[in-house]
Amino acid sequence: MKILTIIFLLTLSLSLFGQDKIVGRYRDYFGSHILLNADRTFKYTWNFDMSASWTKGTWRLTGDTVYFEMVPTFDTLSQTNSSGILSDTLILSTDEIPERFTQTEFAAMLLSSGGQNRMNYPDKLFFKKGRLYKIQNGKLVTKKQKGFWTSKKWDPWFFKSDD
Repeated sequence: MKILTIIFLLTLSLSLFGQDKIVGRYRDYFGSHILLNADRTFKYTWNFDMSASWTKGTWRLTGDTVYFEMVPTFDTLSQTNSSGILSDTLILSTDEIPERFTQTEFAAMLLSSGGQNRMNYPDKLFFKKGRLYKIQNGKLVTKKQKGFWTSKKWDPWFFKSDD
């Protein structure tokens, strides 16, 4: 029984160490940033020119693969139907603060912000040598990719960053 307890504690400590080395800020060359917190929460942001998107949620590490699950933030949209009955609808929030909008306020906000812009966050990434790699069709994406409005090619993975 003592041997089983020792093996369990060693295995547990090794898996916790694996999560510590992955925690931190990452970015790629295409406007995406990922913050992996030690409490297993994450924040994904994407910025390009005047467009931006964000997602928050939880992450888990299984082997060398990081899996992400979004925890949505909702706004409440109050609408009056043709019969004059007021009803509420939940919509994905355009920012991190849940708010209540009338239909007119929401329409004005969409016009001024250019609409809801959601860049898809990765559902899983592979951790290898301090980098996070995208996975497509079961394979790691390692081939350099062409940037926006340029012929220069950039590394496709996320790397640790201080910003």
